[in-house]
Amino acid sequence: MPVYNYTAIDAPGKKRTGQVDARSQSSAVTLLKEQGLYVVTLDEQKEDFVTHVLSFRGVPEAEVVGTTRQLATMINAGLPISRALEVMADQTQNRNMRKVLQDVLRDVQGGSSLSNSLGKYPNAFDQTYVSLVRAGEASGKLDEILKRLADTVESQRDFKSRFKGAMIYPAIIMVAMVGVFILMMVFVIPKLSQMYTSMGVELPTPTKVMIGISDFMVKFWYLVVLGIGALFFTFRSVATTPRGRETLNLIFSKMPIFGKLIIQKDLTEFTRTLSLLISSGIPITEALNIVSKVVTNPNLRQGSMNAAMAVEKGGSLSDFLKTDKHFPPLLGQMAAVGEETGQLDDVLGRIGTFYASETDHAIKGLSSALEPIILILLGGMVGLLIVSIITPIYKITSAL
Repeated sequence: MPVYNYTAIDAPGKKRTGQVDARSQSSAVTLLKEQGLYVVTLDEQKEDFVTHVLSFRGVPEAEVVGTTRQLATMINAGLPISRALEVMADQTQNRNMRKVLQDVLRDVQGGSSLSNSLGKYPNAFDQTYVSLVRAGEASGKLDEILKRLADTVESQRDFKSRFKGAMIYPAIIMVAMVGVFILMMVFVIPKLSQMYTSMGVELPTPTKVMIGISDFMVKFWYLVVLGIGALFFTFRSVATTPRGRETLNLIFSKMPIFGKLIIQKDLTEFTRTLSLLISSGIPITEALNIVSKVVTNPNLRQGSMNAAMAVEKGGSLSDFLKTDKHFPPLLGQMAAVGEETGQLDDVLGRIGTFYASETDHAIKGLSSALEPIILILLGGMVGLLIVSIITPIYKITSAL
């Protein structure tokens, strides 16, 4: 829907400026008249090229955390939601977040609830976020729930940053290995191949294979570039689809090093999010269905939905968790304790803290666990190059 910038005069004669969403200019004028404003100027807001390009970057999680904390503080201080949104839209430095906040502000001023307005931007505010805001609006504890949300989003962001930090060293080594291999194939091997051919020496099989790969990369470099690009975009397109993400998650979860880490990460998300939802007054069946969209592991996702159906039929969450093999026994036992004491949300929160601690230890040991594999790959590549290059040279010097 187009956005129009307007300048108008209100009933007391004061000049007013702002923005309004409308299907057309005439609709915008009608909406402003209904608010008691007399339009002076009305121009459709055009999105410049830079803003259009930056919109693809989305809203950083750090902006979501900061916005959530500020909104909680302002609401707790008694500031109206519309005024709080206006202040944050003026203060934020991120273009995309400013645009989202301005759109949400217009919706709220038009009579929409905050949760419904935020729900229009799933890339910035996921279903869990929107559901918790809706629960906060219904319970009158919006500021308290927003503070919890900020803590949850920040912990998720910290986890991702620690995981990326642990992967920097292995990624640098792998990129360096690929770079060295390409340089050898494109610049070194062709020169050695010419020398071997001029001397008529019999080449071993590894050297013939390396020369064949080198010739192909030099003659058909455009096919190599196209192939790498096709693989990259195929992987990216698959990773952006729900079914593709499930497949990749299953593959990674079965890997020796990453498998345990990914499952622990999902268990952390499952328990923490479920605890937050239940403590906010959301029914457990609805909370389980929301959690099923948070976790990435398809087994845990299906387990969450099955648990919701089991609880809806009158069963208990702990009984289901004990029978589902994809959930660890500890989770079912602790859930039973929480149900018996009436503190299920608190118990789930404690379990989430435990799994988060285990995940942190696993992340810290990730680089150490990958180092032997990297050294083996590096040694194998160096050894192959040595055998392929040095063996013919040794034969040449022996024949002299």
